[in-house]
Amino acid sequence: MFQDLTPSSPPLDRVGDVLPRFGMGTAAIGNLYRAIDDATADATVAAALDAGVRYFDTAPHYGFGLAERRLGAALAQRDPRRTCQISTKVGRLLTPTDAAGARHGFVDADPFEPVFDYTADGVARSFEASCARLGRDRVDVLLAHDLGRLTHGEAHERHLRDFLDGGYAAMVALRDAGTVGAIGVGVNEVAVCEELLDRVPLDVILLAGRYTLLDRSAKPFLDRCAAEGVRVIIGGAYNSGILARDPHEQDPAQSHYDYAAPPAALVERTRALARTCATAGVSLPAAAIQFPLRHPAVACVLAGLGSPQEVADLRARIDAPIPDDLWPTLEARAPQQLILLHPDDNVMICVAPIAAGDLLPVSGGTIPAREGVTVGHKIARAELKPGDKVIKYGAPIGSMTDAAAAGQWVHMHNMKSDYIASHTRSTVTEQRA
Repeated sequence: MFQDLTPSSPPLDRVGDVLPRFGMGTAAIGNLYRAIDDATADATVAAALDAGVRYFDTAPHYGFGLAERRLGAALAQRDPRRTCQISTKVGRLLTPTDAAGARHGFVDADPFEPVFDYTADGVARSFEASCARLGRDRVDVLLAHDLGRLTHGEAHERHLRDFLDGGYAAMVALRDAGTVGAIGVGVNEVAVCEELLDRVPLDVILLAGRYTLLDRSAKPFLDRCAAEGVRVIIGGAYNSGILARDPHEQDPAQSHYDYAAPPAALVERTRALARTCATAGVSLPAAAIQFPLRHPAVACVLAGLGSPQEVADLRARIDAPIPDDLWPTLEARAPQQLILLHPDDNVMICVAPIAAGDLLPVSGGTIPAREGVTVGHKIARAELKPGDKVIKYGAPIGSMTDAAAAGQWVHMHNMKSDYIASHTRSTVTEQRA
């Protein structure tokens, strides 16, 4: 059994037990990227249980019900006393479809199409359907899935309003009724976590891909969570696969980063990280899976598992000793080059020189810089369109005359300063007073 899988973090206020240090993500048994059969999915869950895994994270989106069905069936046979913890998610309803093949990254999944719905009714219906697929009447953690501007674009405000006006209260009601142990969000974007914590209490946050060896953009947010007592589960420690194998085993250029093909600059950084790990006799995946737990806000790290061999690999990686002096070397490969002055800002400020190809944290992840940027200039956090207000210090300082992609330098010639009167800290403070 994994010694490191035993619970070791402070308890969640609304969960009877503490979260274990590691858990299994189930997107792979929902046929993410490749189809696996029922027998392999069942064997994977069985191997995870044998290895000491006692926490499983799933969602209706994973295979459009397939992952929940497979997990529920495996646990019904192997965990009849229901000692394992389960988290699932709300925010999508599944509607029947005739579509087949690869859809939303899932291959030969169940015949449903996901439809976003963060309303109170949508949350209640989603939870009820998940319980039916899991064969349970209670889950330990319920998370609102994939809120955020990167996911929803112009529909973000509408979905967020639906959640804050109804879906969140429905989740609170489920928690108060005892059918859910804790509530929170499961997202890939730091910005929406900040936005939500400013408005509503959350017991736990599952944040995927934003605190890894390749992407440290969540560090300031994790510091806030530690200060406020919000526990964090880190998913996507392998950044969708690029950190899951050493480069001599699998070319990182042929892997995935944030569910897509990785840019060349990121591939080279992965190889550099692997070389640094090798000098200490450590594999890149072992460092990747252990890294997030170095932050005090992180209670648990999820590893996506799709075969018994991947379970065995995880065990070896967790058990691998890592010299303390390796971590500063790895962390030095991600110098801070940008700061966010206010959580409402849609630009960040360059505080160290940026070269073309440097990885920059933007809303939802990291991307390579399109050009060199000098200190003091603005970088777009998300796509900016002509007419969009440019927000700095939480207030508009101008509006875009030309479009700017996420990570692009926002030059003065890209915007007009029709809001320049509000561009001081004192003015912003007076506006908010």
